[in-house]
Amino acid sequence: MKPGVKALFHVAEHLLLAGAVIFLGLLVTAGFWLQASDPPATCDALVVLCGNFSRPAYAAELHQLGLAKKVYVGRAYRSRGERLLDESHVPYPRQEETFRALLRKKGVPAEAIEYYGDELLSTAQEAEALAAHLGPGPGSIMVVTSPYHTRRAGMIFRDALPGWDVRVVGAPTERLQPAWWSDQESARMVLLELPKILFYKLGGRFRSGAARG
Repeated sequence: MKPGVKALFHVAEHLLLAGAVIFLGLLVTAGFWLQASDPPATCDALVVLCGNFSRPAYAAELHQLGLAKKVYVGRAYRSRGERLLDESHVPYPRQEETFRALLRKKGVPAEAIEYYGDELLSTAQEAEALAAHLGPGPGSIMVVTSPYHTRRAGMIFRDALPGWDVRVVGAPTERLQPAWWSDQESARMVLLELPKILFYKLGGRFRSGAARG
């Protein structure tokens, strides 16, 4: 093998080793860096992302603290199983209706809650629908989600709403375990979230095709 080619192989080996070390380091510490919550602060509105019911519960707490007067709730995508129930005339509440009921139960007045979007399938589609609903700004919002989702949600909402001051907070009841691989729920969240971040960074977006303001 020629010396120049041999040197290139050595460089490639070192780069691969360095990449593997960095990847393993990020993987082991994912329980820390994925959770990028901002400190709660006064804002124009709270935005509750679709997903776990801890999100509207925490949004209600923040509203009760007087941090915002308005609470936006996205109209979530109806899954195939839910559509089957609809077609079979079996009552099953829409997610946004359950979120609204929980917010009301925890003291948020009806006039403070507003729906936006339609059939929102992904965080990217939620951000796009909210941007269409709110307009270019300026203003301030606090996005309420799960702790493991805060880093990706922050990327997406700040990209979609450049004229807005965006803060992202995570419901404290859903925090990842630092040793995430030792807890089934934490492991599931980390192993789902990492490829989603990469997918977004590579330009991937999932949409139902039905978003509106």
